[in-house]
Amino acid sequence: MKFPRIKMSRVMIAAALSCAPRLHAAGPNLILIGWDTLRADHVGALGYKRKTTPNLDSLAAKSFLFTRAISPSSWTLPAFMSVFTGLYPSEHGLTNKFKLPPAASGGSTELEPASLSTAVITLAELLRAAGYGTAAFTGGSGVGGGYGFSRGFDVYVDSPNFAGFETSFPQALDWLRTNPGSGTFVFIHGYDTHPFRDLKADGQYQFIAPEEAEKVPGIRARHEKMRMDLLDGKKLSYTKEDVKLWTDVYDEKILRADKLLGKFLADLSALGKQAEETIIILLSDHGEELFDHGGVDHGMTLYDEMLHVPLLIYLPRRPGRTITAQVRTLDIFPTVMELLELKPGEAVRERLRGASLAGRMNGGAAPLDAFAETDYLFHFNKKAVRRSGGPKLIVDGITQGRELYDTSSDPAEKTNLFEKDSANAYLLEIQLFDWEESLKTP
Repeated sequence: MKFPRIKMSRVMIAAALSCAPRLHAAGPNLILIGWDTLRADHVGALGYKRKTTPNLDSLAAKSFLFTRAISPSSWTLPAFMSVFTGLYPSEHGLTNKFKLPPAASGGSTELEPASLSTAVITLAELLRAAGYGTAAFTGGSGVGGGYGFSRGFDVYVDSPNFAGFETSFPQALDWLRTNPGSGTFVFIHGYDTHPFRDLKADGQYQFIAPEEAEKVPGIRARHEKMRMDLLDGKKLSYTKEDVKLWTDVYDEKILRADKLLGKFLADLSALGKQAEETIIILLSDHGEELFDHGGVDHGMTLYDEMLHVPLLIYLPRRPGRTITAQVRTLDIFPTVMELLELKPGEAVRERLRGASLAGRMNGGAAPLDAFAETDYLFHFNKKAVRRSGGPKLIVDGITQGRELYDTSSDPAEKTNLFEKDSANAYLLEIQLFDWEESLKTP
């Protein structure tokens, strides 16, 4: 399916950015690495026991590492669009890949492709308006350009679908080599750890036991069967061996992607001064369930294996630090604006829901409460609030079920406290209701 590319007028972009723009010669470079489907608790720098991410860990050691970064959704399209807009999914409108036909359609039930409203300005559009050269190299699908991600990019690559870093990292390096100097923004994305990507069955495994190796080629088909059962509302039947196999394959994918990250960082460093003037932000859009709550895949729930993601910001010539205060991935938009000393116009500033993390990187400012939502494939309607101190409420808009967890003492979210702590649940539900009332659609 092909999507129309929406272009904004120069007048609209100019009005969105009220600053004295720093053109190519003066601004630092920015690389945003979107590692799809990487849950925080499988990253070494965030405490994972297995050495899945040695290269990410090395980068984290000299970066600002946010140990409690929360995504506003549990699947790719809404989560990454929140990164690029600084808005919650219900505000930017990309809660599904398709949209229901308008009431004036004469009763048509045919779904239409979703795309970002022209009333919403993206990070790439603001950077290009400020004089940045912009390019993106992605795996398409949930970050396909037609949804609005391509807006503001001089180059936007989104094929083949579900491509990984073995494709996007070399493409990005080629572009950087032909666009030397300062003032560039590159978005690099890969689906390496996504369940729709097969793990190459080459026998060269670090985490997969010999007795598991023969099962690797069939795991994708089994996963898809389980996913469809979950979408149909069925309860999964699985074994301890399944949990181990799914976890081992997931970790093997992470390790292989991390090796590609290490090569990319080494090749980037070889660019010399260009690399020395480059800010690197690495994050994930969501995690992945590995039977933690009886399921697999993502998008269907709002537990922390979905929402708690890695986030780091590397600043040249600045020592990093670990930041334990809760933040949100939708805070990236205003953070980039402050780090690059760009000031969005009033219309953009009034809509932004994210908060700049620059102050927190300097040791100041309070942690941030986080809200999340999923309307995955029109099968689910869930919303959650996660307070910075640990309490978290999940509300199912279809079943009206409620789940309350204390994530500080129960990080795996195994004990539902809703019946035992009705007072706290009530306060959180009021907070969630107030947040819903505050949402502004395009």
